[in-house]
Amino acid sequence: MHVQAPLERGWRPGPRGAREGRGSTWSPTPPWTSLYHEALEAEEDPEAIRAFLRELSRLGQALAFLVLSEEDLLFLLAEGGEVRAELRAGPELGTALKAPADLAPLLARAQALPPEHAVRALAARFGLHPDHALLGFADLLEAEEEEGLPEEVVYLE
Repeated sequence: MHVQAPLERGWRPGPRGAREGRGSTWSPTPPWTSLYHEALEAEEDPEAIRAFLRELSRLGQALAFLVLSEEDLLFLLAEGGEVRAELRAGPELGTALKAPADLAPLLARAQALPPEHAVRALAARFGLHPDHALLGFADLLEAEEEEGLPEEVVYLE
C-alpha cells in the first residue's frame, strides 16, 4: 500500500482500523510513502485490504496492489476514505472494473495485461516506482537477510 503522506510530515502508520502485527514503512518515491503490512499480506483478503486502504486514504491519496500466484491482481485507489477505483482480474479474484472516467481506459488496458505488467503500468501513471509497487513484505524480509534494508525503512513490531 502506498499513500501520499511522507514521513517528513510526521506521518506514522496506525490509521484507525490498523491491525495487530508487524509492518514496514518506506518512503521510496516522494511524495509516496509505502506501507508493507505483514498481516494483511499474509491474509490475502481483498476486503481487509480495502478497509485498511480506506482508512489510510484519510491521510492522502492511497494505492494498493495485490498480486496472488502471479495470476490474480487487485488494484485499489482511495481518497478521503472512499475507494474511487478498483481493478480485479484473475481466476481467484474474479473480474471487476470501477473507475472514474479519466482512469477507465488505463484500468481497462491493465485488466488485459499479465498482473506484473499491469502493476508497472498503473504505478507509472501515479508516479510510483514500479519496483516498489511490486515489492511485498516477504521481499523486504529477504532483502534484510541478504543485504540489509535501506536507511529509510522503518520496521514496526
